[in-house]
Amino acid sequence: MTIHAVRSLRKSIRKGIVEVSVIDRNNYHVFHGLVAEVLTGKLSPGDIVSPARKLFKGLDFINGEIESVDFNAQEVTTTRLLDGKRFKIRFDHLIIGMGSTDDLGKYPGVSENTFRLKAYPDVVALRNHIISLFEYASIEADPAEREELLTFVIAGGNYAGIEVAVELDEFAADLTRHYFPQIEYEEVRIIVLHSGAFILPELGERFPGLLKYAVKKIGATNIKIRYNERIQSATPVSARTNQGQEISTRTIISCVGNAQSPLFNQWEVERHESGRLLTDDYFRLVGKDNLWAGGDCAAAPHPKGGYCPPLAIYAMKAGVKISKNILRTIRKKPLAKYQFTGLGDACTLANRRAVGHLYGVPFSGWPAWVAWRVFMFKYLPIWEKKIRTTIDWCIWPFVGRDIASYQSDKQLQVKELYFEPGQEVIVEGEDGNTMFVIYEGEAAVFQQDREIGRLTKGDYFGELAVLGNGRRSATVKSLSRLRLLEIRKHLVNKIKKALE
Repeated sequence: MTIHAVRSLRKSIRKGIVEVSVIDRNNYHVFHGLVAEVLTGKLSPGDIVSPARKLFKGLDFINGEIESVDFNAQEVTTTRLLDGKRFKIRFDHLIIGMGSTDDLGKYPGVSENTFRLKAYPDVVALRNHIISLFEYASIEADPAEREELLTFVIAGGNYAGIEVAVELDEFAADLTRHYFPQIEYEEVRIIVLHSGAFILPELGERFPGLLKYAVKKIGATNIKIRYNERIQSATPVSARTNQGQEISTRTIISCVGNAQSPLFNQWEVERHESGRLLTDDYFRLVGKDNLWAGGDCAAAPHPKGGYCPPLAIYAMKAGVKISKNILRTIRKKPLAKYQFTGLGDACTLANRRAVGHLYGVPFSGWPAWVAWRVFMFKYLPIWEKKIRTTIDWCIWPFVGRDIASYQSDKQLQVKELYFEPGQEVIVEGEDGNTMFVIYEGEAAVFQQDREIGRLTKGDYFGELAVLGNGRRSATVKSLSRLRLLEIRKHLVNKIKKALE
């Protein structure tokens, strides 16, 4: 949204009519439409990231976290991520295009034990994780552990969930055929949990023929769709569903549940029941003349009734309309209402197939896939990324995918985990290279099936294996919902030296 708002103001900026400052905690923009292809090695991770300094070249770009907004003083306070130092930026008009965030309260364990796709570091982490699991599974002899490593659970049968599922299936077929002869393609399980009666609800209600085509193509893969089922809790080794099922897995990808910025809770503004900021027909916050909002964070009236959906194309059009209305306000001209009612959308099904519609005309198969790629190319924000993406699209079928896993020791040193009551955190006699610190809940300690103690908030365990012979001397089982920190061996040794 912000990119298109700024582009619409370029001429006015050059003429000196307006001055624009852009504030963002990241100095890059992520193009989410191609996330699934990055996860599966068709595209390089950098292909979907555009530097803010190139996008907003010549403008005042502020790389910082927004701490507060004073509407009366017309002032935004930001903090520097380096050390928290504060900076203040004055404004005459404020455009709010903060998108949405992951709903970390959707179900227990979502923040600790799932992968989400909104933040770029999370996308890269999931990409590396997927490749690493194939590496681990290729040498794993225990059938149960092997199945756990090769089971991927995806929460959500919407566009994002289905695109990840189909690309992951194609990726698994490619990996097992060319790089991992120790693994059979049939061993890889991809399970999509969808709370509704049919997948792709964005398409299914209006275009049942497209839905039928998508279900047929997905049915010919290793993907299993479980309808009217959703994740109830996520743990490091399983996904528990509302149907009472437990799926053993090391990978849960959450494509459901959006939330709004906690910053909105500081403001005395009208909100939609979804938490989005309510706007009028001109994208002004209700009752505010110089505050504007668009994209996922705004509930803007749709010309045909209801509110605009949180889709990228609506955000782009909103950015343009907001800029034009700001200029109209400056020139004291009447504001223009939002008239955009939609263009179309598409969902790739991998293997050069897709389903979609354009202005209500449905199409599927290879033509839909070509159209999907054309639109992805069109909306990549800068030419550098268009060129790099096109090159990767052209060469990967000939040179293969990028299957290097860039794991960092620092990334793995401390991790938050969540366990459901009755689950084993560690098992007596197993190998172990981590220790744990409890910050919520209670656990019991067993040796030879006999309880020898209890652990609660502030207690730690597992250090004996890390500092000793590497074998767990006891089993620790959660008695309640258990949240803890997992600390890797390298950092445990450093802590030990610091305390000696």
